[in-house]
Amino acid sequence: MASSTPLTLSGTAFQELVAAGTRCLEANVDAINALNVFPVPDGDTGVNMLLTLKSANDSPELPQGPGTVAEVSHALARGALLGARGNSGVILSQFLKGISVGLADCDDCDGADLSAALGAASRASYQAVGKPVEGTMLTVMRAAAEAVESLSGTPADVLGAALEAAEEALAHTPEQLPILKEAGVVDAGGQGVVAFLAGALGFLLGSEATLTIATPAGGLSEAAAGVTHEFLEHTEDELYGYCTQFIIQGDGLDVDAVRERVVAMAGSTVVVGDDRTVRIHAHAEDPGPLLSMGAAIGALDQINIQNMDEQHTQFMARHGYTADMQALAVVAVAPGDGFERLFKDLGAGAVVRGGQTMNPSAAELVAAVKRVKAEHVVILPNNANIVMAANQAAELSERTVSVVPSRTVPHGIAALLAFNPDLDAEANVEAMTAALDTIRAGEVTTAVRSTTIDGVSVEKGQAIGLLDGRLVAATATPDQAVLAVVEGTAPADGSLVTLYYGADVDADTAAAAADAIAERFKGVETEVVEGGQLHYHYLVSIE
Repeated sequence: MASSTPLTLSGTAFQELVAAGTRCLEANVDAINALNVFPVPDGDTGVNMLLTLKSANDSPELPQGPGTVAEVSHALARGALLGARGNSGVILSQFLKGISVGLADCDDCDGADLSAALGAASRASYQAVGKPVEGTMLTVMRAAAEAVESLSGTPADVLGAALEAAEEALAHTPEQLPILKEAGVVDAGGQGVVAFLAGALGFLLGSEATLTIATPAGGLSEAAAGVTHEFLEHTEDELYGYCTQFIIQGDGLDVDAVRERVVAMAGSTVVVGDDRTVRIHAHAEDPGPLLSMGAAIGALDQINIQNMDEQHTQFMARHGYTADMQALAVVAVAPGDGFERLFKDLGAGAVVRGGQTMNPSAAELVAAVKRVKAEHVVILPNNANIVMAANQAAELSERTVSVVPSRTVPHGIAALLAFNPDLDAEANVEAMTAALDTIRAGEVTTAVRSTTIDGVSVEKGQAIGLLDGRLVAATATPDQAVLAVVEGTAPADGSLVTLYYGADVDADTAAAAADAIAERFKGVETEVVEGGQLHYHYLVSIE
């Protein structure tokens, strides 16, 4: 490095270094946004990192006059924590927090201090993430830190080596994450880290940095245009849920305990903070339980909930991808992973998660209708409590929508089996509606209270069986209730009974229940399918 570079950094110089890194990231923010494909379009990575850095630079805790490196780095980290946006921004805030920890005893900062701070920054970033994934900005941060672990020299020497290692790690991210390789891009968050380091180094070298970073497509701007349409088509029907972010304010908060709870409730989790402030970022199909958990711990602030399915649609449009409009498509509601796979395998254009205790809103159904890119859409609500929301969605949608009023999942499966894409919408709706009368639908769950309904006395905790919505049995075990449900249909020889087993039933138990049905009702065929639904041990189709 040039001999004119400083041997140490004052607090003021360190603040200017971070500001220069912020300017470099801002100059490349659009190109970084365009790379954003992992894990889902969660806002815009570049924008989230930029807003986080700007919050750091605008921190009210920054010294009004000359301050030490320790004071400045602490204030920057505090500002980043309070203003962090998105997954990438929250991780970046922890990177700055780790740097502040590494510089906590420094009035001024030399190369060795900066090396130690980068190591602390990488460790803090990994610790913040519930389930760290390699091939992301975490990998790039760690590569930068490891490259300077035993390096002595000026701050410019350290940042130069860190930047070189970060660039190399960034170029290899597609080899670590298949989704990046498929899309033809490097990791967006990692690219943001490289941009920040390049700007910081440019400040030490006496000039604003110009990025000429190696990427799969050659340069940063070129790489941003390289997201393949094959990748976009592959992700078109994915459901991403809601990006949920908020802050918990309180006293004596336990960040590790909060992180453990959030990881058990949601995906893509990043939980950071201290004993006064905890910032949460998570992806969930329903943000409600996360907010309720936070409210039980402390006061909520800066609540931000974003529909990632809408973000994904916008992301695809920015890359010039538009799916061909179909004449007709089906949107189905499914209560579990197994049913979601089944409906997709049977030809549903989109599946909305929902069922008992988790009814989707009309807005969620409208969004699914929009996502399938069809002129006419048929909705299968598959639950009596969702039929009205489906009808409301049909009225609100800009598309032509018909509702086939399937009141259970087995009815919805029967309707979808009657779907024929070669027929027009009117004929399909007629055939699918008629199919609802071809089966009897049973449900087996556990009674939540003691009562008497339809002449059947029920004690809380008993297994209960319902047939076409009517209570028919209260028994000691779910398998006994299944037998009672099937018996209520008086199945004839050649009838088919399909057991869709729930999340609390294993495959062997379900197979034993099916064998018991075949033994009791001679001539009846049985089939076992994983439904994955909550609350209901079995959903039963008798045809």
